[in-house]
Amino acid sequence: MDQLAFEHMISSCPLLERLTLMNFDGFTLLNIHAPNLLFFDVGGVFEDVSFRDTFHLAVVSIGLYVNTGNERNLAFGSTGNLIKFFACLPHIQRLEVQSFFLKYLAAGTIPGKLPKPCVDLSFLSIRINFNDIEENLAALCLLRSCPNLQELEMLARTEDQAPSRAATNIAENFQSFPFNQLRIIKIVGVSGIRQELYFINFLLANTPVLERMTVKPGSMDGGWELVKELLRFRRASMHAEIIYLDP
Repeated sequence: MDQLAFEHMISSCPLLERLTLMNFDGFTLLNIHAPNLLFFDVGGVFEDVSFRDTFHLAVVSIGLYVNTGNERNLAFGSTGNLIKFFACLPHIQRLEVQSFFLKYLAAGTIPGKLPKPCVDLSFLSIRINFNDIEENLAALCLLRSCPNLQELEMLARTEDQAPSRAATNIAENFQSFPFNQLRIIKIVGVSGIRQELYFINFLLANTPVLERMTVKPGSMDGGWELVKELLRFRRASMHAEIIYLDP
């Protein structure tokens, strides 16, 4: 299917409510114009994604299967991918950022928070390279923009953990910011590197109603050291339970 055929198919289905698209080829721009769309589940190789008139879209799962980097040229001063992606998703309730899609979202300007918060979003899953400063900043932007987030899942891309540019300076971005609705956190695939510990410490210190944090490392290497670090971290919630799962 080529680009024009794909866009014609979408625009010709004004009552479309669910769209699932996996391992596609023949087109690289996901231009989605579907005013009744509620569910969007897409995974493949593409260059850009754009939503238009998708104000009812509630569930989004999107995966970019290749690491295209965030070198895609954006005009100086132009809106970054984060702001553009969420512009027509005012009522999103569940978001899964899979594979390398966080790298795409991190291209261009990364604000501290989105201009309009995702007030309906209660579940967020992010696959992240904790050693990539842009991905860390993009993840922090998402978290700060979801005031009613209740459940968070973070999946480390273990094959992609080589230190990146300025990763050592990420700690200064972990300023106090309360997540007053966040109750469940699951972190999978970690190895105990410094950037992962920064993020875990930040979450524990800013979740006053946290009930459970589950941590599952990617391997047995350094497992006991990771446990000791977790036990040292201050918890904002007196009732928070930390569960360590063997890989």
